[in-house]
Amino acid sequence: MIEPVTLGLLLLLGAWAALDTTSAGQFMISRPLVSGTLAGWILGDPATGLLAGALLEGMDLGGVPAGGARLPEPGPAAVPAVLAAVELGGGGGLALGLGIGVVWSRVGGSSMELQRRLNGVVTRGIEEGRITPRGIAVRHWSCLGLDGCRGMVLTALGIASVWALPSSLPEIWPLERGPTAALFVLPAAYSAGSLLRSWRSPLHRGALFLAGLIGGSFLAALLA
Repeated sequence: MIEPVTLGLLLLLGAWAALDTTSAGQFMISRPLVSGTLAGWILGDPATGLLAGALLEGMDLGGVPAGGARLPEPGPAAVPAVLAAVELGGGGGLALGLGIGVVWSRVGGSSMELQRRLNGVVTRGIEEGRITPRGIAVRHWSCLGLDGCRGMVLTALGIASVWALPSSLPEIWPLERGPTAALFVLPAAYSAGSLLRSWRSPLHRGALFLAGLIGGSFLAALLA
């Protein structure tokens, strides 16, 4: 069980990540690479946070916010994912953490749809001019507060799901941490690669090769 101050910081990070997605700031805190690293730093293991966040980031890159696409919300989901990876430890903890991150990001995406419908209810009447400027400001801040609370509740439920896992569950996973990370690089690379099908020139292929070489070297150094 983590300390109350640490738990509070994780919940605030989840709220910040939810707000940063679209509502306020957009400082990239909502990206799992950033929120995961920050969660690891809060838990005293930034390297695990960076590793889990980077893998979740890769798996989320294939989602493009175009048209009526329904997208996951990986930022708050990275917080319980990193908690599982740090608290449970080893390859099993990392695998369970990444699984929780993927599932919980889908839950977050669904909660965003509900939040936007609620925003429509809160702001009803503005188009007709029936709301004073002060009332508009109150409704604006109310929507921001609701979105932050949504992120905090989402993070809290994710953390609760980690605590509900049997302590023996990570032992079932047969791989150590290094091979587990390498295994999850495959779906991350596939997701990222889906964005690059139009990159056909030799220059682009060379840039991708160099990026893969640097990324692989970084991952090897991190797991050494």
